[in-house]
Amino acid sequence: MFEQVQHKRIYEEVVEMIVQRIRSGILTVGQKLPPERVLAEEMRVSRTSLREALRALESMGYIYSVTGGGNYVNSVSLEHVLSPLAAMVAQDKKLAIDIIEVRQHLEVHMAGLAAKHATKQQIAQMYSAILNMQSEVETGGNGIEGDNQFHLEIARASQNKAFAIIVELVAELLAESRKATLDIPGQPAKSIQDHQAIFEAIRAGDEKRAAEAMTEHLRKAYQNLTTVNTAFSSGEI
Repeated sequence: MFEQVQHKRIYEEVVEMIVQRIRSGILTVGQKLPPERVLAEEMRVSRTSLREALRALESMGYIYSVTGGGNYVNSVSLEHVLSPLAAMVAQDKKLAIDIIEVRQHLEVHMAGLAAKHATKQQIAQMYSAILNMQSEVETGGNGIEGDNQFHLEIARASQNKAFAIIVELVAELLAESRKATLDIPGQPAKSIQDHQAIFEAIRAGDEKRAAEAMTEHLRKAYQNLTTVNTAFSSGEI
């Protein structure tokens, strides 16, 4: 089933080989992997390297283990792809800026649709999100939970199921983009003001003003992160 590993970093080679077989369908969801002894012999690697690879695969979500019952192929979801991407955003502020550019295309249109279609209940949910953000900031937080909730409610209020699905699927990725902005000193309070402006436009049913308010909010986020990146690159921070 498996070939001998060409020595690089051995456990990484094992991981790549098993992932490739999962992605190609050679190993299917629910299928039990061969016992460790058999796998190690087929790949001609040590049991130690194999176990390290299996631990990595489990942490990535590709397999799951059953105590005393072996290792099985897991059902891979978008979470297994997006979690590493979110970690990349947390480490790479340039990538966070790129995410904001994507948000400028999606969320501006969502805000306009929300102003047109939002129900009273959805408007109440948006207001609740702003209150949550305020509460977080008042207790020393950056308001990220309320911020995430607010933008998700806008996606839902657009009444476009695709928008809502996209935002929910990539919520962690978008959250890292927002967090990178909110971590800037003094920004959470300013962000609350931006959210209130967006909210008021949506509540008033003003599509143009809602889109403009969202545009301004994301423009500031882009500008803030660009400024921080420049300062970091020049060694000022």
